[in-house]
Amino acid sequence: MTRIPALAALLTLPFLAAPAAGQGAATGAPAGTLRLQSTVAAVRIAPLQRLPRAPASAAGPGRTACGHQLEEARTPAGREVALAGWGVTGEVAIGPYQAVSFVGAFQRGTSGTCLLGDANIGIFRGTELLAVAYAPPNASRTIGRAVALERDGLRIWDGDYLNQPLADLRIGADGSVTVQPLAAQEAVCDGAASIPNIYGRPINEARSLLQRSGWAPAVSPGRAERERLDGRVADLVRRGVPEVEDCSGTGMGFCGYTYRGAAGTLSVTTVGEGDFPTVAGYSARCGAPG
Repeated sequence: MTRIPALAALLTLPFLAAPAAGQGAATGAPAGTLRLQSTVAAVRIAPLQRLPRAPASAAGPGRTACGHQLEEARTPAGREVALAGWGVTGEVAIGPYQAVSFVGAFQRGTSGTCLLGDANIGIFRGTELLAVAYAPPNASRTIGRAVALERDGLRIWDGDYLNQPLADLRIGADGSVTVQPLAAQEAVCDGAASIPNIYGRPINEARSLLQRSGWAPAVSPGRAERERLDGRVADLVRRGVPEVEDCSGTGMGFCGYTYRGAAGTLSVTTVGEGDFPTVAGYSARCGAPG
């Protein structure tokens, strides 16, 4: 796979010459009174007070092809990032700060996928840039976007063709910013339920973890007809996964599944053609299950 070099626009900045996290070891760096720390080798965080202009690749033809990966800036910090030429991929309010994820390179893939590079997450106070989270130059995965978590945090997703989570970013009671490994459980529905970390797990393992967390497999009406029309669905049902809803016959082989709990409904997506494909993502719909 061709990899877009991450952080090409930031590699010459002085802060990158400072000691950084390695082998997952914790390191801290003050930005004024702001304490920064990362315990994840794939993501570093360092103080930065001036946002550089985006590289030329940020305005290249890949940006148009990958426009569906971008968001229109809504916050003052996000608009500052957009004015500097970067592509905004996410904006998350976390504690007293505003986080903005932004991208400077795009490479179109198949089936509407895109590889995102030169990507970072800026931590702002208002429009004042305080720090940036980034993938080290030799990292095998890039940063793609920031997505809100409940309770003053965000999840850092990678920028690969098939996006997967990299780490969580949390705000301490003292205002410190820490990049941590993915939480074992993600709170959803205002804390009324939680979802275990099932990313990358085979669906047979994932469903067991979900059931232990209160999410029961849901078999919707019409499954018998889907089994008749879709051999992949029929195969998963035979293997003991009756909650499978449908599967894509092309591309990455996505399949969808439904689970229900006291707080709402959970949709899970897997990818791949193995006997038990692996979890690529999920989304919760809160409220009494229908």
